[in-house]
Amino acid sequence: MSGEDLYPARIAQIYDLLYPDFFNDTATFCEFVRSRAKGNRVLEFGVGTGRIAMPLAETGFEVTGLDVSSEMLAKLKEKDVDGRVKVVEQDFITERVEGTFDAVLLMINTLFVAKTLDEQVAVFANAAANLTDDGFFLVETFNPNHYHGLRQPDVQMRQLDASTTQLEQYVAEPSRQLLIAQNLVFRDGEQFNYTHVLRYLFPYEMDAVARNAGLTLAERWADWGSTPFGPDSPRCLSLYRKDVPS
Repeated sequence: MSGEDLYPARIAQIYDLLYPDFFNDTATFCEFVRSRAKGNRVLEFGVGTGRIAMPLAETGFEVTGLDVSSEMLAKLKEKDVDGRVKVVEQDFITERVEGTFDAVLLMINTLFVAKTLDEQVAVFANAAANLTDDGFFLVETFNPNHYHGLRQPDVQMRQLDASTTQLEQYVAEPSRQLLIAQNLVFRDGEQFNYTHVLRYLFPYEMDAVARNAGLTLAERWADWGSTPFGPDSPRCLSLYRKDVPS
């Protein structure tokens, strides 16, 4: 990711406001990972400011987090005063970190920042290379059903905190499976804007990409409490495991 694909530096200042614990399920998420992991070593692609990595580290996991944004990692280090999360500043699409892990995580639509099929194939290949034989790759995305049929811009306003408001406009380009989000942020009397482009995959397309990397879908849910995934579910949580010869 480079150029227009990167969050501008100022996004790191409001990132935790953009992605709070919407569903009040961070603790449930940690239990989900703990119940399925055969060991304690976790690798998170796109760790950001540590929204997921920090709670996992606090519950006893050894967490390594990759991110291409130095500003995001700086915010994580400010919060992680004890250095519980090992951070690596690198791109998880074109670069591969050394070592194997019991779980590789890719949360909150981060897979979709890879905006071509080749890049998304590379992400799954990198994850598979970093997994132990009994490890798993966990991917959290939005459900494309809610955007693929969008023919007119969808505009939303979010009050992030008392001094921060964001206007979001979503436009879909279904022929390329792109979702373009134009964002205008008002914060403390100032404003800035950024554009986020995501290439979404439908669940079965994602399963095909996984198979190309030697991974097979083991579980799919709508939330960390194991609610079955359906066409109207807002989120798609997919857990893949390696195809290991018996």
